[in-house]
Amino acid sequence: MIEFPTYPKHLIQGREESQRILFYCPRAETNTTELCLALFGSQILMHRMQEGETTESMAAASLVFVYAAETPDALRAALVGTVTQANAPMLVARKSNVVKAARMVTEFLNAMTAGHPGSVHPLVEKTAGQQLDTGPHTIPGDEDLWSENLPEIVLVDEQGNTIHASHMLQDYRAEYACRYVLAHFHENINRDKMAEMVNLSPGYFSNLFRQEVGMSFSDYLIQVRVENAKSLLRRFDLSVDAISKRCGFHSLAHFSRTFKDRCGMSPLKFRKSPHPVG
Repeated sequence: MIEFPTYPKHLIQGREESQRILFYCPRAETNTTELCLALFGSQILMHRMQEGETTESMAAASLVFVYAAETPDALRAALVGTVTQANAPMLVARKSNVVKAARMVTEFLNAMTAGHPGSVHPLVEKTAGQQLDTGPHTIPGDEDLWSENLPEIVLVDEQGNTIHASHMLQDYRAEYACRYVLAHFHENINRDKMAEMVNLSPGYFSNLFRQEVGMSFSDYLIQVRVENAKSLLRRFDLSVDAISKRCGFHSLAHFSRTFKDRCGMSPLKFRKSPHPVG
């Protein structure tokens, strides 16, 4: 049970109480406290629910939030009783969109006024006299995230060592960052912005990303940009300057210098060199 004492209160049996949500995640998630803090910030109170906990506590929940890699029918069936007791909508999030889902939860709670719940999302909307639609509702996939398997990202470092970015990431924040980069590499992305998106300090995020992925966030971002530039350079209808802008580089000079460092040749030389088909 997560309590949000700084959010607008709501009425329970005539008393103003802090809003609460029920949070479920896999047993494999060893540090649920850190996960909750990353999702909802530091201004929360957490209480681990015990088996047989009173329904009164559950009835105080505004939402049921489930973090699960998959949402099979068995999971939905297992949570039906919880939804009934809590009489609250259930939102199910996956690794690729859990940050978006957590943001929806906080926006929903912030929109609440004492005794009059409101919502920024139609799935959790309830007006006076209406039956609450409890779901469960699976949060739609975020269209702005890479939805396929993580691609092969290979980097040769300054010492000549070949580094392969990990495909199997355990921490959702590192995976979210990778998927965001793959979809937004052409935009102005940096470490600090990415850290803020997953509610981590820049330093903590840097260490986490390197540990999970096997290379720094900056190296991953640059390599994704370079790999996309290599594909575009095979198209002769685009100028090198246009390609540099499409791939998120600040200037043509910056693009040319970075590309040569990573590929051993200039963009123009790469374009003129033969490339294997397929």
